[in-house]
Amino acid sequence: MTSMDSRLHAAWLSQLAREYRDICYQYGIDLRLPVFAIGGGERQLGSWSAADRRLALSVVLISRHPWNLTLQVLKHEMAHQMCSELHHREDAGHGKLFRECCQRLGLAAPFNRASGDLAATIAALTPGSASTEKGRQIIAKVRKLLALSASDNEHEAALAVQRAEQLLTRHRLDFDGLAKDQELVHRTINTGGQTLAIYRKVICAILEGCFGVRVICASLYDPRADCSFKTVELLGREEEVAVAEHCYHFLENRLHTLWECRRQDFAGHGRIARKSYFLGLLAGFRETLEQSRRPGAEPEPTCRQGHGLPALRCQEQLEAFVAFRFPRLRRMRKQGSTMDRAAYQEAVAAGRKIFLRRPMADGEGETQKTLLLPAQSHLRDR
Repeated sequence: MTSMDSRLHAAWLSQLAREYRDICYQYGIDLRLPVFAIGGGERQLGSWSAADRRLALSVVLISRHPWNLTLQVLKHEMAHQMCSELHHREDAGHGKLFRECCQRLGLAAPFNRASGDLAATIAALTPGSASTEKGRQIIAKVRKLLALSASDNEHEAALAVQRAEQLLTRHRLDFDGLAKDQELVHRTINTGGQTLAIYRKVICAILEGCFGVRVICASLYDPRADCSFKTVELLGREEEVAVAEHCYHFLENRLHTLWECRRQDFAGHGRIARKSYFLGLLAGFRETLEQSRRPGAEPEPTCRQGHGLPALRCQEQLEAFVAFRFPRLRRMRKQGSTMDRAAYQEAVAAGRKIFLRRPMADGEGETQKTLLLPAQSHLRDR
């Protein structure tokens, strides 16, 4: 191992200890800090040894995959530790007690399986993986079958559920997890910055206020750079999260493009003029977006119900989903800011001319529809 590797491994061990303490705090779990280790295996991504209180994670996992996947494996091993140290069960395996511990830690369903299955799970969830699209196709088939389970024909409904279970079992997916969260997803946008610029906070407020998603401002460790970057966490129904993510990147690009066209008019005013121009554009954009909504309140959409899915309203289900992923949240404090009034006022007028369009999918024509999805919500921070 090189000196660089040694320094990185030491940094990773320190970060794992911090993440461990934070997980215990977030979920109210009283566990004693274990002895952390970095292992070299590719197949076994993590392990817990009760004899010497050793919790090991694979160097391959940490170095080759996003940190949020490392955190899922860490929670998996913490669930094993809970079984042995809180419940005094060394034979719990991956049974009912283990799954209950996973639930207490907010562990995503695909990571509740045996360690040997985690490598396949990681591969399927890694961005760019060939199996990702295949997995989406499988989920789409299952959702169609679950939709048939609501049929008035009892025989057809039962057969649809049976086929869905067979499909999920064949591909080692989690039926209960899908039934519970079939409409809800959690997506992370890495801003690439170590602080969250005020204009990004305003974008987050727009996403929450207009697109029916919950937005959490958090941070994520980068093991290769040994530092943490601010993230925007989007939670909600799959289509709305996709729209919100598109809106975020659209606005990021549009703000910088419009500023480059006008920056010479505010030469000498520096960062204050740039910040003011960004905020003005966003104020104008939001004003147009809100005015463009169709008049009259639309009925609140009802959640599709699959096998085993509780009959909860969409809003209640989303709140429960957010609480499961982020049990302790605090509101962001509003901060005062110095403004360039001329830059801001000019930008408001320009922002009113920004219209968000739905990105065209394959097979669609040239016509694009303006995205108008009103909702009421509040921005949160983690």
